[in-house]
Amino acid sequence: MKFAATLAAALLCSSAASAHFILTYPASRGFNDDAEPTGPCGGFNALSNRTQFPLTNGFVEILSVHPSSTLQINVVLGSNPAAADFTAAASTPANSTSMNHPGHGCFPLNLSSFNGAANNANATIQLIYNGGDGPLYQCADVVLVTSAPGFDQSQCVNNNDATTSSSGVAPAPTGSGAASIPAKSAALVALTFVAAMMSL
Repeated sequence: MKFAATLAAALLCSSAASAHFILTYPASRGFNDDAEPTGPCGGFNALSNRTQFPLTNGFVEILSVHPSSTLQINVVLGSNPAAADFTAAASTPANSTSMNHPGHGCFPLNLSSFNGAANNANATIQLIYNGGDGPLYQCADVVLVTSAPGFDQSQCVNNNDATTSSSGVAPAPTGSGAASIPAKSAALVALTFVAAMMSL
C-alpha cells in the first residue's frame, strides 16, 4: 500500500512538473499539457459533466508552476458555446488578475450581477493563463445555482497563506507558514514545490 501511494505521488509530481497550470476548481473539461495553447479550451471542445457553481461568492482555483502569471476569466452562458462565443466573452472578462507566486491560487468569481446569469443557467468558464510563454486555455462547464451543495468557500486559499474574499481582497493572513493552510492546500503547495524542483 505504501508503495502504491509513493508511486501515485511520483506520477502526480511528474505530470505537474511539465504542466503550466492546472484548473482544480471547478472541474476542468480535461487536461493535456501539450494542447493547453489551443483555444478556446485547451484542446477539449466537447462539453463535459457540469459542476454546480454558486452565483454569488464563487471562485476558481488553479495550480501554477510559474513564479508570476496573469489570468483572465471569461464566462459564456449557454449549453453549447462556439469558438466565437469565447471570443466575444473575452472582450468583457468576468475577472482579470495576476498571480505572483507559484502554487495554489484562488480567484473570486461573483456572477450574481453578470448579465444573463440566473439560477439553473448553463455556462462555461474559460481561463486564459499566461506565465510568460504564451496564452494557455482551460474550461469548466457549470450550471449556475443559488446554493451549490458541498461548496465550501473556506477552501479558497492561496499559496501565500491568505484566503481570498469574493471582492478579490485578501484578508490578513492568520497563523504562520504551512501549518495554517488546510490539508488540501498544503498538499498542492508540496506538489508544486516538488514539481519546481524536478524541473530544475
